[in-house]
Amino acid sequence: MGPATQSLLNPAYPLAPIARWWGEAGIESEYVEAMRLALASQEASTSCPVHGNSALLSLPGLCCEAAGGARVQRGVENVTAAWCLLYRAAHLFDHIADGDVAPNAAPAFSPGQSLNIAVGMMTSASLALCALGENEAAHDIRRDFYRTGLEMCAGQHAGLTVREPTLAQCWQIAEARSGTFFALACRAGARLAESHLSRLVRFGEFGCQLGVLIQIGDDLTGLGPAAGERSDLAAGRRWTLPVAYAMSVMPGSDRKQLQELLRAAPGNADAEAQARRRIIESGAVLYLTIEAERCSRRAEAALKAAAPPSPAREELLALLQQVLPRVNGEGSSASAPESVCPFHPGGGFLVPDRLGGLAPGPAP
Repeated sequence: MGPATQSLLNPAYPLAPIARWWGEAGIESEYVEAMRLALASQEASTSCPVHGNSALLSLPGLCCEAAGGARVQRGVENVTAAWCLLYRAAHLFDHIADGDVAPNAAPAFSPGQSLNIAVGMMTSASLALCALGENEAAHDIRRDFYRTGLEMCAGQHAGLTVREPTLAQCWQIAEARSGTFFALACRAGARLAESHLSRLVRFGEFGCQLGVLIQIGDDLTGLGPAAGERSDLAAGRRWTLPVAYAMSVMPGSDRKQLQELLRAAPGNADAEAQARRRIIESGAVLYLTIEAERCSRRAEAALKAAAPPSPAREELLALLQQVLPRVNGEGSSASAPESVCPFHPGGGFLVPDRLGGLAPGPAP
């Protein structure tokens, strides 16, 4: 048993209660080991932002404490385990949908095995929620989990149905998939200590903006290959935010050329490199970095309205800075694979709003 698998049995690890319940329920050892191996491989995966980031894993507990509760308590343990399992199941479903069933160091499970493991993770998340008890807060949290799961499925459906979404559609998918899920972590954690609806809504808004920030970083990182994984361009996936931005600001002839490059990218490294260069030259990285700053400001305002000053609130605010994509002095983003060379006849760049309108932005 490797170190990552052993960590699942560590009492301090968020999924420790699930490993204990698997044993108590007498689940077949081979299936339990398959779920453990899948979880362990995700823990080491750079493409899954929650894994390896202890602050993100602590979101429910931090929000509970920021709302006036205790970070270390059985309710926090159960909510955190359920949230992590649901997140990891969704991540595995995402890889199955993209045809990348064995990301990074994952065991070579077949698509059918991977699907069955993801279903087991979701069922285990429900088991964790059952352990919350029968009080009002527990009922609210369970309803929130199930409603959010349906919202995520709707977002995933849109992502699977629309292969070439508009920029506005890309933002809607980011909020429905990543935003709603991180909102759940914050809202459910706060609900363990707080019942005031307006404050819970603000905790949820903080989480939503945090989730969108993480999605922006993922989409920027996905422009290039990383840690043994293909880029989003080489994988031929649904248009991400940088691609949709480029398509929204390029003139018609350039859009057509980019579309041809994107279609060729999965089997042509030169086409992939050209597509990436044109996307970056469109100003996509700079645009998304500015949008990330806006998300960060909205998240900060929501959290400060939801909770008074406290060490937990400061940790949550610090987390925003950890996941915030930035452009350095040379105009390149730490999350992007190449330099940013925005273009616009007026010397600036175009800033599409969330409804699809276009307006000149300031010169970089």
